[in-house]
Amino acid sequence: MIFAIGLLNGILTKVFEMVLWPFYSVDPIWGMIFISLLTGAIMVWIFGKVSNQDRVREIRNRIRGNLIAVRLFQYDLGVVFSLQGRILRDTLTYMQYSLVPMLILIVPVTFIIIQLNLHFSVRPMKVGERAIVTATMRDPAALKRNPVIEAPEGIRVETPGVRVESAREISWRIICGRDGKYPLRVRVGDEVVEKDIRVGLDWGRVSEIRVGSSILDMLLYPGEPPIPASSPVESIRVKYRPLELAVFGWHIHWLVLFFVLSIVFGFALKGVMGVEV
Repeated sequence: MIFAIGLLNGILTKVFEMVLWPFYSVDPIWGMIFISLLTGAIMVWIFGKVSNQDRVREIRNRIRGNLIAVRLFQYDLGVVFSLQGRILRDTLTYMQYSLVPMLILIVPVTFIIIQLNLHFSVRPMKVGERAIVTATMRDPAALKRNPVIEAPEGIRVETPGVRVESAREISWRIICGRDGKYPLRVRVGDEVVEKDIRVGLDWGRVSEIRVGSSILDMLLYPGEPPIPASSPVESIRVKYRPLELAVFGWHIHWLVLFFVLSIVFGFALKGVMGVEV
């Protein structure tokens, strides 16, 4: 199972890097717009394939007809109440036919969100910026083995390790001296665990945390290979700064922007794709 998840993560990560590669040199908002457009199209296509389109179309047409009738007979309360009852009944029926397709859509959308988190959640460090690196141990006793951090040329460790034994954590502050991708190492005795550090790029795939080999952790954080279960280190996190996405001067969280854009594009494309939603 772990091998299968690792393989899936590797494939999806490469696919998203290829899709977003043309946008790495421009503002990240354009990459988000493009991914949202693709997602909207995919969602509409899947909905059309897994839903009963004839039945959905019939129910939607019936609801539209009853809404028109409400306006025509608005002064006849008896007719209006009867029509509203029919609209409520048809709406519940429509929700019933839409439930299974929506549940199916959750799966691909979840994997898309996980991959987007790698690209749009945080940005690489800039030269001269500082960050906190935190290693979490599987066992509090590992903190007594004097974990140390080994930084390559281009990265400087500014502080000794600060331990929080109740959380099984030890943290260091680092500063970056030049652009590049670096392997930062946390050593506990003879055991060494690496963590990628990215410096200088405007935006791109950035793995904020390297986690262990639990299935849930691997699904949620696919940016780097899992830490072996035999290692005393459970996870290593780098506190990057958030990637800012601005629309007309307003800073919007990437997840909110993704949902809004993908829904807008989906409804815009449903007529073109001949799908009733």
